[in-house]
Amino acid sequence: MSVFSSVCTEQFFHADRLLKWQELMSDCVGKAPDYVKRLETVSLEPLNNHPFSGRLEYGALGELHLCRMVCSPHRLSRNLSQALTSSDTPYFLTLQMSGVSHFEQCGNSFTLTPGDALLMDAGHPFNTTSMKGCESLILLCHGLSTPRCGESGLHLNKRNGLGRMLYNIITDAYTQYALLNDTTAHVLGLSIISLLNNALDNRQRQTKLEHDTQYFKKNRIQAFIEHNLGNRDLTIERIAEVAQCSVRTLHRVFETESGHSLSEYIWQRRLSRCAEDLRNPKRGVHSITDIAYGWGFNSSSHFSKAFKTVYGMSPRLFRESACLSMHH
Repeated sequence: MSVFSSVCTEQFFHADRLLKWQELMSDCVGKAPDYVKRLETVSLEPLNNHPFSGRLEYGALGELHLCRMVCSPHRLSRNLSQALTSSDTPYFLTLQMSGVSHFEQCGNSFTLTPGDALLMDAGHPFNTTSMKGCESLILLCHGLSTPRCGESGLHLNKRNGLGRMLYNIITDAYTQYALLNDTTAHVLGLSIISLLNNALDNRQRQTKLEHDTQYFKKNRIQAFIEHNLGNRDLTIERIAEVAQCSVRTLHRVFETESGHSLSEYIWQRRLSRCAEDLRNPKRGVHSITDIAYGWGFNSSSHFSKAFKTVYGMSPRLFRESACLSMHH
C-alpha cells in the first residue's frame, strides 16, 4: 500500500524555516536535479507580519509526483539564470483546494480559487502570491505532448469537462492514497497525464479554430470592402455592422501582417484601383478627379497628395508616364 512522506516547518528553528522551505520546495515538489538547483534562485517572503509556516505531504502515482502543500500567507518567486530545455523541466499542475493564489509567468497572470487548476512550464521563472494562505495539490508532470515555445498556462476548473474529471481523479487519488497498490497508482498517474494531454490538444484545436474563424472573417471583410470601394459612405462602423462585431473587434480581426490599420488598407486599395484606371487607355476620357471620386475619395487635393506619397509622382505624371510606355 502507498504511504505519504511528510515534512513541516515546525521541525526547524525559526531562523532556518524560510531557507529550509525553499529547499523542500525544490527537493520534494520540484524534484529538481542538482544541475537545475544550481541555476534556480527561490525567494520566499512571509506576508501580513506573520511568521511563515508550511507542511508538505508527498508521494508518487507511478511516474507522476503528487504533493499536498499547506502554507501561511506568502509570496514565492523562482528565477532561473538560464533557459532550460524540455528534457530538463517538467510541468507543474497546481490544484487549488482552499484559499486564493495569484500566479505570474511569461507575462501572463492567473488567479486560482478553490477548484481551479493551472498547468505551468517549470522551465520558465514564475511568481506566486497567497495573501491569506492556501492549500494545494501539486503534481510534477513528465510526458506531456505540447510545444514549449512560451505557451501560456493551461487554466482549468472543476465545473465542467476535463477539468472536472481531473479534479475528481486527483482529489480521490489523494484521499484514498493509502489504499492504492503500486499498479493502481501507476495507472492513475498515466490517466492524469492522458487527460492533461487531451486538454492541451483541445486548447490547440480551439486556437486553430479561432485562427481559421478570424481568417474567414477577414476574407469576408476584404470582399465587402473591395465591392464597396467606390462608395464614399464606406465607414469602419458600416463594415463592423456587416461583420456583426464591434469596431474594436473588427480592428483586431483585420490587423494586417504589415501592421496597417483597416483605414490604411481601404485607402491603399482605393489608390491601387485609381492607379489601374490611370494606366488604362480606355479610361482616358475620364478626368483624374472623376477617377478619384469614382473610387471613394472626397477631395482631389487629398487624393493627389496620398497618391504621390505612395507612387512617388503626381496622378497626372503617372498617367502620362503610363501612356508613353504603352506607345513604346
